[in-house]
Amino acid sequence: MGGRSYAAEEPPGQALGVTLADLIGAPLWGALLAEGHRRAHRAGDVLLRQGDPGTHALALAGGVVKVTCTERDGTVRVLAFRGAGDVVGEAAVARSGAARLATVEAISACAVAVVEKDRFRRFVERHGLSPVLHEHALTRLGESDRARAGRGGSCERVAQALLALVAATGEAAAAAGPGVELAVTRSDLAQYLGVSRNTVSARLREIGDGVVSAGRKCVVVHDPAGLRSFARGGPRNV
Repeated sequence: MGGRSYAAEEPPGQALGVTLADLIGAPLWGALLAEGHRRAHRAGDVLLRQGDPGTHALALAGGVVKVTCTERDGTVRVLAFRGAGDVVGEAAVARSGAARLATVEAISACAVAVVEKDRFRRFVERHGLSPVLHEHALTRLGESDRARAGRGGSCERVAQALLALVAATGEAAAAAGPGVELAVTRSDLAQYLGVSRNTVSARLREIGDGVVSAGRKCVVVHDPAGLRSFARGGPRNV
């Protein structure tokens, strides 16, 4: 994403992960963005819906999204969070417009490039990106598994996850300082970390309302510096 961000100050391995832009490089990523038309979304907007046909892919130019899947019994599972530099919806496009297997929802203000199915597939073929997309899909699965395999619901892991989300909203949000609002719930964080909602609530109380607070549908980071201290395993800097 360039420039200074919270991710650079987090413990190793705690960002949202390797993006497609990281793998293909800035020039080719810019070319992919140019293949689509730009669209802006607010936090809470549904960008892609499970079950809809795969008519297009979205290249994330800024912001963070939540990827969820609804099971047959109605249970909603959080699969991943994705930030600027990544693509969502490409799997259904690659399967000749098959139905989408997940829903994608903005958890911050987002800017996306909407790349229609045929244009996306031609771009991938022209630049020989099929192996890269396959590798990236496997990498993202591994990242999701590792996110759930840490030391339980410690304050460190909760703080690291929140810092990664703030960093992935983009440089503008990071520079804004305190008061970064994320449309993510305690249940979302619990599923992402593989712990209970009560555990996440308890850890947020330990961190304290002066650093981070949670509403019914959002989490607000008030003090990034204090949160970074918890992410490193120490108390809030005073």
